[in-house]
Amino acid sequence: MKETGVEPTIATMHMLMQSYGTAGQPQDAEVVLNNLKGSNFELSTLIYGSVIEAYFKHGDYERGIAKMLEMKNDGIEADHRIWTCFIRAASFCQHTQGAMLLLNTLCNNGFDLPIRLLTGSTESVIEDVDKLLEKLEPEEDNACFNFVNSLLDLLWAFERRATGSWLFQMAIKKGIYHHDVFRVADGDWGADFRKLSGGAALVALTLWLDYMQDASLQGSPESPKSVVLITGTAEYNQVSLEKTLKAFLWEMGSPFLPCRSRTGLLVAKAHSLRMWLKESSFCMDLELKDAQHLPKLNSMSLIDGYFMREGLVPAFKEIHEKLGQVNAKKFARLALLSKESREKVIEADIKGRREKMEKAKKKGSVIPRKASRKRNAKFMRRQHNTEEANTS
Repeated sequence: MKETGVEPTIATMHMLMQSYGTAGQPQDAEVVLNNLKGSNFELSTLIYGSVIEAYFKHGDYERGIAKMLEMKNDGIEADHRIWTCFIRAASFCQHTQGAMLLLNTLCNNGFDLPIRLLTGSTESVIEDVDKLLEKLEPEEDNACFNFVNSLLDLLWAFERRATGSWLFQMAIKKGIYHHDVFRVADGDWGADFRKLSGGAALVALTLWLDYMQDASLQGSPESPKSVVLITGTAEYNQVSLEKTLKAFLWEMGSPFLPCRSRTGLLVAKAHSLRMWLKESSFCMDLELKDAQHLPKLNSMSLIDGYFMREGLVPAFKEIHEKLGQVNAKKFARLALLSKESREKVIEADIKGRREKMEKAKKKGSVIPRKASRKRNAKFMRRQHNTEEANTS
């Protein structure tokens, strides 16, 4: 770095370590840390956290834990950065045993709140959570926001969703999340979930659907003609909010579809949304509940940016590998079929597509899209009306 004329700083070293972590090269991130140790730089949890996170992203939890213990031996105590790093990693552990290993490590080093939230009663930790969030509020690096995001990932993944709902609403009251994150007011049903983690967004979405269902059944507040959900297009910690919410909503057969003119938006016609909320079996019980016992496996999986229900993964892979991107209704219909039935329907679909292409080749032309015919017809009507007006 010095050879290119760039003087190394803690900030540049941190960025370099993060890039190694993203590239799946945790050992290289550790080399940078060791070089910093031999310099005059003052180390902090920011630097150690980069190496720990790099190992966790690589699935090497033992080395990540060892690096945290090394940090303590060097006289640096774990803070919100390390807590968030461990909680986030636990959220993506496939087995509960792996998640508990990480959370117990925090517990054994003086921070037991996450494991109490996951295994105890909500009432017993309310006051402690409240005090901790008050303490984290003035910290830099969006400490409070990132910490709550990671906790909500954990609570959703291991089916403590009523606890997640309580934490989410506390975060709104404290201003950690914007009070306008979702709305159900007269002529204004909408939501903006940008920057929320996958778990936080799924909690928010379920609460929003519940509020809109009540409004649909009661006839008030009135809905606009279209309902817009803003997801954005960014990925945070390998999770795409847009993909995550699409998978969740489409499995439910919801009328939310990607906006044609803008990316990062899901739009539903209000009438279709109200009917779906009132009649769909998926919407019969939108109440978020805590599982009586911790599951042995994580209920969620992270695949290509999709933070989705573990049980949906086989269907999702089969649909995408064989058919590519499909529309919401088709995805929901295929996802709900048994494996054998889905295979038959997909084979029939592929065969139908092949036959259609062969017919088109024989005719020597491409079959026009229906939308194109409609647009042309609309143009011809408009032209015809103009000619009539000119002759009258």
